[in-house]
Amino acid sequence: RWIGALALAGFTLLATFVALRFWEMQPPARFMAANAFFEHLGLVGGFLLVAWYDLNQRET
Repeated sequence: RWIGALALAGFTLLATFVALRFWEMQPPARFMAANAFFEHLGLVGGFLLVAWYDLNQRET
């Protein structure tokens, strides 16, 4: 599970920076894109937590 979670985290992080370039947008669209950007960063954090938890469970 940990390798899958890390792969999803890496893919999501890369896709977020490629697809959601909110810093290049003008205000109405910028706010929606920034919101989606930070939501995806939260998903990356969740995937990293799953990987960390799974690795710690294997050690005990």
